[in-house]
Amino acid sequence: MKVKDLMKTNLKVIDSNDNLRNAIKIMKKYNISRLLVKKNGKIVGILSERDISDRLGRLETTPLSDAHVHVSSAYVDKLITINENADLKLAAKMMLENKISSLVVTNDSNEIVGIITKSDLINVLENSSIPVSKYASKKIINLKVGSSLLHARRLMLDNNVKRVLITFDSEVVGIITESDIANFLGMFRKVSEGVQWYNKLKTINVEDIMSRDVVVINENSTLGDAVKLMKKNDISGLPVVNNQNKLAGIITKTDLIRAIVDLY
Repeated sequence: MKVKDLMKTNLKVIDSNDNLRNAIKIMKKYNISRLLVKKNGKIVGILSERDISDRLGRLETTPLSDAHVHVSSAYVDKLITINENADLKLAAKMMLENKISSLVVTNDSNEIVGIITKSDLINVLENSSIPVSKYASKKIINLKVGSSLLHARRLMLDNNVKRVLITFDSEVVGIITESDIANFLGMFRKVSEGVQWYNKLKTINVEDIMSRDVVVINENSTLGDAVKLMKKNDISGLPVVNNQNKLAGIITKTDLIRAIVDLY
């Protein structure tokens, strides 16, 4: 199977002069986590939820709402591309090596024809019977209830992860993702006033914005089960529990990409 068999061709593009509020709106409307960025009619980079979260979370003397922060100040101007006829294994390896979640797809004339994401790639594992425990990570990035949102954001950046589990007495009670933080910061910037906005942000705790309906998976379930759960619930990571319902790890799309490298 080739990249062209799984890539998306309906590309969502935003101009570099547009603002982050519109970028957030487009991402929410189409349920996507990244946009290609064009400048002077040419695609020059990519903007992700993490980029938005990072930009809106910067400390500034004068706070600007997401409607006044331009895409040009947040996007990554490095496009990592792959040919549409490349094998899926190469796509998976490139994502892992570059620590990214998508690749821009080009044809033999070096024209951009699509984009392929981790979400697209993991579809090939939908019928896999390999146990989740084989690829689940035992390294769990978590915070206790009462921790600050800024701490959660810093953990994500420092550990290059897209979610933090929130625990209480060793039980998973919530989860915060990059999407949650990007959407919250966009709203917070819109309603916050004055130079003390950053001090106000320090008072926000993880439970103020975390998702409480956490979908988990048993360690004896299959990779196929994990793919189906992620697709059904539109999520990119699942806490893994043992038969006593205790936290045993986490399986993410990145872990599934590692499985693709091994199996294809």
